[in-house]
Amino acid sequence: MYLKTVHVQNVKFDNYSMEEFLQIFEERLLNEEKTFVVTANPEIVTKANTDPVYRETLNKADFITADGIGVVIASKILKTPLKERVSGFDLMGKLLHKAEQLNLKVYLLGAKDTTLEKAYKNIKAKHPKINIVGRHHGYIDIENEDLVTEIVDLKPDLIFVALGFPKQEYWITKHMHRFSKGLFIGLGGSFDVWAGEVKRAPEIWIKLNLEWLYRLIQEPRRFKRMLVLPKFLIKVLVNRK
Repeated sequence: MYLKTVHVQNVKFDNYSMEEFLQIFEERLLNEEKTFVVTANPEIVTKANTDPVYRETLNKADFITADGIGVVIASKILKTPLKERVSGFDLMGKLLHKAEQLNLKVYLLGAKDTTLEKAYKNIKAKHPKINIVGRHHGYIDIENEDLVTEIVDLKPDLIFVALGFPKQEYWITKHMHRFSKGLFIGLGGSFDVWAGEVKRAPEIWIKLNLEWLYRLIQEPRRFKRMLVLPKFLIKVLVNRK
């Protein structure tokens, strides 16, 4: 039997499958319930354990998904297994499909201008009927109230925030109270993938949970960042008692 929530290194993950998350989010969207979603990988968990302000920010989330096979492995080490990995990119794709089906309003915030425009065009090509009401690059000051006012006036249902962590979570928690509705989700580099500037791993690599290795082969400069994963798992093993 699965637990409803699983704690991994002081971060509380909601233990649902992708389809279960989608059912919950669809109901909340249709009821116009404000929702803050964090897609947390080992880097985010590590940051939360070294930065009390960021940890408190994550505690404000309505839902935290396991974006990263390292988190799923850690949950198994702790004998409180998560059902599956629910990545931000995959979740975004499913939510875009829901948005097109249900005629929901979408706003895109993040990446550089050229990347954002490519992502926008590719999303429109795949979802021609989707209602993207606005978009803005991610090179912003999170204190910028004028931009927030512009977004609030558009009344979006889904606000995809790809500013990278921790900035995206700080932006959401700082401004979410201004909105009357909306599902807010931090998505890191997902717009880069939609733009075609970062290649997603082939399906077989994803199924074998080797997407991290594919990214490392594609981008060797990520090696230092990838060291977070073994350090994270070693810490989980050491602390599990």
